[in-house]
Amino acid sequence: MKYSSVFRLSLLALLLAGCGEDDAGTTAWTRPEEPAAAGNPVVCRLSIDDGDESPEAETRTAYGPLTNGSWPIYWRSGDRVEVISPQTAPQRATVEVRVSGATESEADLSDTGMVWGEGLHDFYAFYPSGAIRANAGSIVVAAVPAVQTCNNGECNMQYACMSACAEDVAQGEVVSFAFRPLMTTVAVSVGFSETVEVQKLVLSSANDAVAGQFTHDIAANVSTVDPDRRSNVLALHLTTGDAPYIRINAGSKIVVTAFMLPQDIRGLTLTAVTTQGRTYSYTTPATLRAGRRYSFSVGDMPAQAQHIASDRSDWMKYLPDNAFLSQISIPGSHDACAIYGSHYEYKSGMPQERYHFKWLLSWLGNTNTTKVTKAQELSIEEQLAAGRMFDLRPCASSASVKDLPIHHGISVLGDPARGGYTPGASGRQELSPFLLSQVLDRFVRFLEEHPGETLLVHMKYENTSTNANKRGWNKSVVSYIKSRCNGRIADFTPRMTLADARGKILFVIREDYKSDNGGEYLGAYLNWTNDKVVFETTLHGNTGEAAPIKVNDLYNIKNGASDGVSKYAAIDECIAYTYNATDVARWCMNYVSCYDRDHCSVTGLGILGALGDYDYCANRYNRYTADKLNRPDFRGNAGIVLMDFAGASNATMTYGQTYSNMAVYGDDLVEAVIGANNKWDLRRNE
Repeated sequence: MKYSSVFRLSLLALLLAGCGEDDAGTTAWTRPEEPAAAGNPVVCRLSIDDGDESPEAETRTAYGPLTNGSWPIYWRSGDRVEVISPQTAPQRATVEVRVSGATESEADLSDTGMVWGEGLHDFYAFYPSGAIRANAGSIVVAAVPAVQTCNNGECNMQYACMSACAEDVAQGEVVSFAFRPLMTTVAVSVGFSETVEVQKLVLSSANDAVAGQFTHDIAANVSTVDPDRRSNVLALHLTTGDAPYIRINAGSKIVVTAFMLPQDIRGLTLTAVTTQGRTYSYTTPATLRAGRRYSFSVGDMPAQAQHIASDRSDWMKYLPDNAFLSQISIPGSHDACAIYGSHYEYKSGMPQERYHFKWLLSWLGNTNTTKVTKAQELSIEEQLAAGRMFDLRPCASSASVKDLPIHHGISVLGDPARGGYTPGASGRQELSPFLLSQVLDRFVRFLEEHPGETLLVHMKYENTSTNANKRGWNKSVVSYIKSRCNGRIADFTPRMTLADARGKILFVIREDYKSDNGGEYLGAYLNWTNDKVVFETTLHGNTGEAAPIKVNDLYNIKNGASDGVSKYAAIDECIAYTYNATDVARWCMNYVSCYDRDHCSVTGLGILGALGDYDYCANRYNRYTADKLNRPDFRGNAGIVLMDFAGASNATMTYGQTYSNMAVYGDDLVEAVIGANNKWDLRRNE
């Protein structure tokens, strides 16, 4: 039977200030003259204290001005409240609020169709209705998003969860609800003495979760945080219209509101992250009590911040713990150790009197070939300042277990950090090679200094052709990963979160080595099924689950394309694969790096058909990808983006007796990939 009766709530909600006392009540309502019978519609009422001033316009529920230690909360038209009663039919209904004024004492709500059952009734209400993920009687499961968006400084009151109950209600009585604010709420005010563009404000606690899923018992007014779906980091993304940041002029401030989990939070750090990657952090040791509203004000961040960082060494630290790792845009270095060559030679007259490191290909008569083999400009430590995936190519020349040199093709890569040469001396001097053990040591040292970060390391056979050598490669890689990275090896699962990998290395190895490691993988096995094309394949861990992954491996091109597929199209295809993917088990590795056989500067090598200038391609494709990710309308996942010259603006390449200094836009691309994480609602386990 359909009823047209008005369904009304009786409500007064006050959110306490940090130092306030509990202060919430209801307005008494008279009972109907005649008691209702089972099957009649339930009538409820909504009332709001109309003695306060009208609140400023905001979306959904709104705060009024601070009065007597409390902020009144007002309803707005369109608010949706979930009403639950085990004794009515149906047992749940969504009620939509309709008000003509912000402080109207009574308001009509849409008809729920709920009707009385027999005996006394228990009623439970929860706002907002859309936050409920599961329900059983008075218990609801809801979540506080670890990413919240504030446009032009306005908070989203849909995160301001409240609950109310009315138990032992007789048939025909008006159901009167007194809503209790649940969230630990912080009004953040941040000022700057200099003009900045702030992409996000981050609230984090070293002791307690601030966001994630929780269970709330409305009757008992008790909340419990889900330990598997929580985050100690909450990011407030700041936008101005379509721009993914807010510009704060010198002497101005931004005021926003954040909603955190309904539990006490012991200590809170506020961090402002600018579009330039600069971070300003301030920590208060105070304990914030559940269900209260606090003010966190820093008048001048540049002057008052307790910690300021100018680089992006800790950019992952400011992402939610419960973000799925597959949904994070990650910059990486193709052939990360291809910085120097096997030999050193000083060349007077080069730009800024720089030292130049060269590859020695003896079969070409000591020809200088850096132009066609050098893929990175910055040291490993400099790449670690922002990059988070590193492509290593160890080479094994025997079946025995030993430390492996890192190669790029047939070229061994020298590591000047190991010494053994005389800077400025004449003639060619051989460099000690990069060794797997020492590169892994550098990764571990970085994670010791930056425990909030995660590294991904990709490895493959390089210049390792025989079965005996491959067996030696397998055993050596396993041995050195275990000995050098003990306690820092991340276990791979398709839906792993950032929390699963913080302070650890996720190894992604494309060789199936598990028979040399007791039948298990160290991280993920990448089932490499194709070469020089864009293809889909799978990642495997030790759980038996396979994760789909798309790889752009179009690296050997001629005049911008290979087999009719342009490099631009390959880049776009990978981004499209991951951009709006709702399957959080889907991964993507997008090699922006490549060489073009039509552009080979070293005389005589172009005829080999497998060489080209890396700086020429980086100039084109790094710039193209950075421009794509920097568009205001790019609001999604870019996946793992591997590039040449990661973090470098220019690459100095030597060939013959001359040199080049070409713009390669590696700095722009790294910034664009990291920045993509601050422009959309990262998918999370909550």
